[in-house]
Amino acid sequence: MLMPMGRAAMYLLEAFVLLVIAKWAYTGLYRRVDFKEELFTKGNVALAVSLGGFLFGIVIALGGVLAGPSAGWQADLQATGLFGLMTIAMMLVASWLCEKVLLPRFNNTKEVVEDQNLGTAFVEAGVHIANGLILLAIQQGAGAWWVGVVFWAMAQAVLLILGLLYEKATPHSIHDELERDNAAVGLAFAGVLVGMGNIISIAVAGDFVGWRDSLITFGADVAFGLLILLIIKRLTDVLLAPGVSLAAQQSQESPRIGAGLLEAFGYVGGSMLVVWVF
Repeated sequence: MLMPMGRAAMYLLEAFVLLVIAKWAYTGLYRRVDFKEELFTKGNVALAVSLGGFLFGIVIALGGVLAGPSAGWQADLQATGLFGLMTIAMMLVASWLCEKVLLPRFNNTKEVVEDQNLGTAFVEAGVHIANGLILLAIQQGAGAWWVGVVFWAMAQAVLLILGLLYEKATPHSIHDELERDNAAVGLAFAGVLVGMGNIISIAVAGDFVGWRDSLITFGADVAFGLLILLIIKRLTDVLLAPGVSLAAQQSQESPRIGAGLLEAFGYVGGSMLVVWVF
C-alpha cells in the first residue's frame, strides 16, 4: 500500500515541477514580465487568465502519461519529464501561432500585459486548453514520438484554419471587437477553440496504423467535426437563446458577456457530447 502511494507522490511532485517550469517559460521567457507585480500590484486579470489557460492545458496534456499504463517508476518519471518539456515547448509555439495567424493585427503581449485586454486573454486560454486536449489524445495512442509531433502540427493547422473560418462566419470583426477590449467576443471565441480542439482530438486519437490509413481517418474525422460544429453553432442560438442573436448581444455597444458565455458553453458542451458518443 505504501509503495503505490510513494510512487504517486513522486509523479505528482514531478508534475508540479513541470508546472513551475511552464510558469517560468511563459512569464519569463515568452512574456518577459514580473508575474507577481502584474497580478498583485497591477491587478492584471488578463495575464492570470492567459497563464491559467496555459497551465491548465499542460495539466490536461500530462494526463496522457500520468494516467497511462506503467512501465516502471523510473521509466514513468523519465517519460513524464520528456513529454512535459515537449508539451511546454509546443504550447509556446501554439501561443506564438495564435498571435501570428489568428490575431495578426495586434501584439498579444501588449494587449494582455499593457492593456490588460481580457478578450484577448480568453482567446489565448482557449488555444492553450484546445492544445492540451489534442496532446492528451495523441499521448493516449501508440506510435513513435515524432509521429505524434506530426499529427500535432496537422491538428494546429486545422485548428487555425477553423478559427479563421469562424472569424469569417461572424457578422462582426473579432479583431475590432477584441481591440476595444470586448471580453464577450473573446470568451465566445475561446469556447469555439476549445470545442474545435476537443473534436480534433478525435482525429488524432488512436494507434498509428500507417500513414495512408491514419491520414484518411484524420481527414474524415476533421470533416465530420466541422459539420458538427456548424450544427452546434445553430443549435446554440435556437435552443439556448431563442429569438435572440448571441453574436449581436456580444458586439453591441455594451457587450453582454453572458451571451459570450452561452455560446462558449454551446461549443464546449456540444463537443464533449460528440467525443463521448464517438
